[in-house]
Amino acid sequence: MHRPARAIASTFILLAASCSKKDDASALAPAASALAVSKPDSPSAAWHYVIDPRSATHVDMPGVKEHIKGDTTAATGALDIAATDLAQSRGLVRIDLSTFATHTFGNADDATQTTHALTWLQVSVGDKVSEDMRWADLAIRSITPSAPDLTKVEATRDGGEDVRKVAMTVHGDVLIHGHKIEKDGVVDVTFRYPSGAAATSRPARIQIESKEPMHVVLKELDVRPRDPAGQLLDWTTKLISKVAETADVTVDLAATPAPTTAAQ
Repeated sequence: MHRPARAIASTFILLAASCSKKDDASALAPAASALAVSKPDSPSAAWHYVIDPRSATHVDMPGVKEHIKGDTTAATGALDIAATDLAQSRGLVRIDLSTFATHTFGNADDATQTTHALTWLQVSVGDKVSEDMRWADLAIRSITPSAPDLTKVEATRDGGEDVRKVAMTVHGDVLIHGHKIEKDGVVDVTFRYPSGAAATSRPARIQIESKEPMHVVLKELDVRPRDPAGQLLDWTTKLISKVAETADVTVDLAATPAPTTAAQ
């Protein structure tokens, strides 16, 4: 490309970014600091589970020149499972963004890219983790299950366990980077039991895996270039060509029965 053409292209990209930045305020999702927790209609009859802290998420961010890929490796939260009316199940899942790391390049550049991502999310400010920005939360408001009553789902064998699997569309509120958005997630939920356990017994473990990605628009969450102190930076032609506008998130969660004291 000749120099005048390169200059015109660069100017066009920066003008587009400038126009986009003017629209940022109106595109921002509502600010929030926390999500209220929903409960089943009969919480005392629900099974109480805690999220396995080793639960993970995968993030794909397809940019013009780079396809950023990363993962988180820790989570927390709780689920209330209404076995005979799965649509009443509720919960709060919290993904620990401080564990996010990219593996786009497979070399030392991943560490630099990870630092940039955590800085833009304001999870890391200087050399400290911000507890206000650390968590990506999902509060489950309603569920559309493929089968309404778990106890009536036929079990299959998987190794030495009985399993009952239900597809669900989870409707909820998501809180990331201090902004709340409404999202749906389509997941397969696998309930695992000891071999021969009664259909009405409590599963020993629950696995939740995405059937399709949850699509997140980064501009809605005010995820933009920032310096290590959290101050906004200007977009550059180089950044525009590399950085994705969206993130596709898939989950691989597990949950186990809550201790008796935590279920009260």
